Amino acid sequence: MSTSSPSSLSRTLLGSLFAAASTGAAPVLADDINTVVAQQTDPKHWSRLPLLGEQARARGHQLPLPIGVTFFYNKIDASYVADNDFFVQVDGGLLGGCTIRGCAPDGEFEQYFIPASDVSIDGSDESYQLKIDAWILPFWNVYLLFGETKGNKDIRALLDNVEGLPINVPDGIVLPIPIEYTATNYGIGTVLAGQVQPFDSLNPFILMAVGATVKANTDTTDSTIRTKIGSLRIGQRFDVGGDKLAWFLAYNHQKVNQRVTGSYSFADVPQLAPIMEQVKFDIDLAKEETDNLAFSINYDFGSQNQWSLYAEYGFLNWDHLIIGVGRRF
Repeated sequence: MSTSSPSSLSRTLLGSLFAAASTGAAPVLADDINTVVAQQTDPKHWSRLPLLGEQARARGHQLPLPIGVTFFYNKIDASYVADNDFFVQVDGGLLGGCTIRGCAPDGEFEQYFIPASDVSIDGSDESYQLKIDAWILPFWNVYLLFGETKGNKDIRALLDNVEGLPINVPDGIVLPIPIEYTATNYGIGTVLAGQVQPFDSLNPFILMAVGATVKANTDTTDSTIRTKIGSLRIGQRFDVGGDKLAWFLAYNHQKVNQRVTGSYSFADVPQLAPIMEQVKFDIDLAKEETDNLAFSINYDFGSQNQWSLYAEYGFLNWDHLIIGVGRRF
């Protein structure tokens, strides 16, 4: 998942701003027409943010409106691995301790551990997120995330290497557990932004470092999802009339850990009911790949470029799509 909106980007040099923070603002001369005009046409924001904003503007940097609200849709398809052996409890069927084919569950569960290497997991998640952000300093943004997620995990566990089975299970028998869930998430993140202009003939290159942590609690399974995100981005922004159009190429690092516990019934699955009917499970899973690339575009428009449209596509090790609309204040 990307968690930052390039519409929030300040066009500022990190070095000069750190210098402003350490040395203070230069004195403003009364006859400095440019400064007077800037103060009249760009008055201090009601929030007093960003701090050091006046010094940054005096140096010629353009700053966005400091407060932002963004609503976006996020879809991700990825593969996962088991962090440890897959613990299952079986009642009913031959693996549940029955000796008669098709006997009913009796509440007595047999326990088994399936090696993590024999477990494969594919997942898909769709979410709607609300992000509220603020530029605390011209180069430093913080944001909060709130959202709802609907997802599924298809767990397939091969039974070939399970110890303690009461019967000789033919090779190739797979325990399939499809899990569907909805979750409520919340998180916090931060952005550091700056720009460099190696060639006068080119628009400055915008640099961003993004970090976030998100926690989601599911309400259809006993599951908690923890996500940590880091991203490095480089791009450029161009004037399109009075609007702004930007592109970004990103390296994303995303670590996802999820513990899933629950139960599943195979009573209506003719191929598996004679072997197992009721299955309780407990598994810790993690994203198989943690590194990815993404390309995004952002379009700012409005009298103060207060509106933005955002789209991002992730590729290489997993697919993700983000579409967002934002408003700055």
